[in-house]
Amino acid sequence: MRTIAYPGTAYRRWLASLPRAGAPRAGLVREAERVVRAVRDEGDAALVRFSERFDGVRLVPGRLRVRPSEIRELAERADPAVVEALGGMARRIEAFHRRQLTGGFRLRTADGSLLEERVLPLASAGLYVPGGRGAYPSSVLMGAIPARVAGVGRLVIVTPPLTLERNPAVAAAIAVAGAGEHVYRVGGAQAIAALAYGTRTIPAVDKIIGPGNAWVTVAKRLVRGHVETSSEAGPSEIAILADDRADAGHVAADLLAQAEHGSGDETVVLVTPSRALAAEVVRLMAEGQRSVANRASTRRTLARHAAAVLVRDLAEGVLVVNRLAPEHASVVTRGASRVARQIVAGAVFVGPFSPVAAGDYGIGPNHVLPTGGTARFSSPLSVRDFQRRQSVVTLTRNGLALATEDIVRVAMAEGFPGHAQSVLTRFEAE
Repeated sequence: MRTIAYPGTAYRRWLASLPRAGAPRAGLVREAERVVRAVRDEGDAALVRFSERFDGVRLVPGRLRVRPSEIRELAERADPAVVEALGGMARRIEAFHRRQLTGGFRLRTADGSLLEERVLPLASAGLYVPGGRGAYPSSVLMGAIPARVAGVGRLVIVTPPLTLERNPAVAAAIAVAGAGEHVYRVGGAQAIAALAYGTRTIPAVDKIIGPGNAWVTVAKRLVRGHVETSSEAGPSEIAILADDRADAGHVAADLLAQAEHGSGDETVVLVTPSRALAAEVVRLMAEGQRSVANRASTRRTLARHAAAVLVRDLAEGVLVVNRLAPEHASVVTRGASRVARQIVAGAVFVGPFSPVAAGDYGIGPNHVLPTGGTARFSSPLSVRDFQRRQSVVTLTRNGLALATEDIVRVAMAEGFPGHAQSVLTRFEAE
């Protein structure tokens, strides 16, 4: 972990080196296109073929679906203490997300016309659950619970073959979330294609959410427009804005917690006006990396993307954090609540007793957050992602008459006489 001063050449080079969303390599795109096209054209047969090719698992179409009884049986293999903890997480997540429900509004005008915005759940959604080290039970809750709270009619879960057998806690999370009705053993680009176009076994959905590897990311790009897809998830990011009152041990622990995710491309940053704090955090990070998971990738992260950025004051520190617009930001300063209101990030953690890990593990808000600087314009996953809004216009005769002159003038100015006539025709018999 390096120490660099803002602004300066070293800072600019470090900033330019950070992972950001970009174009995938052409070969991967071409191969993913072939997979998506095959699933669209061949359906279940392509899913079976690709499962054997990419996952080494021979399936038949009848084994693609994981029946609710299988989910329950697999969930029973999970550690009971973990299942109990997942239940507690689920209750906190649901309580938070229920506050996001809104019912739209009705505007009654003076002439008696009614203008409405209606908020309605999506008819269907798909949740991709990665296999391997990315098969996180907590992420199942974060995706499935907002969908259920929103009232989504059908939530379809796809996950690579053997995920549930190898990690029964994922099955337990599906059961805890009440999402075990439509679960399928298929992963990768072929799973995204199945959700987008549907097969004999897997129903098509209106929106696809959930993180995945490069194949999943490319497939989402390919089907976007035919269905809606969630934002692309990049490596984990944390920026901690701290002053000389911050506990260096807490800061180092929070940075290491995000560095251990395992990709080797995580971004972990301390922004501080305190040279003493920076020096102590760098020392503790070097010592502490031996005790985290994924030590090789953690070392790679700390060598490539970790930095203690020295600023003149907290105002300059806010500028540095906001330039990053990180997935997670932590504010451990004097007047932390005031400073936090100025921060641009996917989620902001305020004060010494708000570690980012609390957000990762279901304190309430969603941990599916924008990455790669997209927090400048994107938001955490929420109930709103599973809803659509539509306008409803019910005009009275007088209401249309009052607006007719404006409508006709603007329609004619834009070169659309048919638009104007469609309004005027309602009054021509007078």
